[in-house]
Amino acid sequence: NIKIYGDVDHKISVISFNIGNHHPSDIGSILDQYGIAVRTGQHCTQPIMDHFNIPGTVRVSLSFLNTFDEIDILCEALLKAKSMLS
Repeated sequence: NIKIYGDVDHKISVISFNIGNHHPSDIGSILDQYGIAVRTGQHCTQPIMDHFNIPGTVRVSLSFLNTFDEIDILCEALLKAKSMLS
């Protein structure tokens, strides 16, 4: 139930998403409890948010500095956030 926004073939490591109809701030707050820093909101793109009819997104930025373990922790925290909000 995770919706990733953007469908270009060669996507960079910035990923904007939402979980179901839950508010991005709620998702961000839960991820913060797991030590995961994300941005939430409209990210200076209100017309796009209006187009998708959403209040905003959660945005995670990955880099070559991130480890596979950190990405696993992100995935686990997303599943826990989804479970907590459902």
